[in-house]
Amino acid sequence: MKKKIAGILLIVLSIGALGFWEMWGRENISYRSVAVLKNPVEAHTVITEDMLRQKRMENPSGGAIPWNKASELVGLEAKCYVAGNQELHMENFRETVFRTGKDIDRYVLSIPETWLMSWPGSLKRGDRAFIFLGEELILETWVAHVKDNYGMEVTYDDRDRFYPSGRNEEIEILISSEQMKRLDALVKKGNRFTMIYAEDADDDDV
Repeated sequence: MKKKIAGILLIVLSIGALGFWEMWGRENISYRSVAVLKNPVEAHTVITEDMLRQKRMENPSGGAIPWNKASELVGLEAKCYVAGNQELHMENFRETVFRTGKDIDRYVLSIPETWLMSWPGSLKRGDRAFIFLGEELILETWVAHVKDNYGMEVTYDDRDRFYPSGRNEEIEILISSEQMKRLDALVKKGNRFTMIYAEDADDDDV
């Protein structure tokens, strides 16, 4: 009889332990709270607090950003496309290349159409822009904005840029004061430039 009672107790304890693990233990011991994005973002998107949420994950990777450090992401930009609802890693983010101001000698310049002989119709914000005078590279920088004739940012419904939201009418680039002086001097001599681009290859500096 004692053996039967002991066996029943073992079964009850095993079921209880299993229930405890499934209902409380797994979630609170094996799971960790990490930061995830509510929705996917494209490269160069600046992360704001309302884009982030907490998610409890079982055995996230060692590099996953814990929820208590999510604030470190705010103000950074995505270096590449980042999926939503997935653990985040700091190597996919960086200080924004679009920061401007006198302290870092970086400004936004709108390129008049009269300055250009040719430029790609598929240009978009975040592209690495190269401005040539003939065969000479004059300037390498970032495209800050590409706007249509309504002043709206031109975006694409696909990553291959087949379906733009509009036709690019105004191009704005990042430029230093010295670069501006050089461009201005060349324009005053009647020169016109060719602009080409490459998609961002995760460069960290302009």
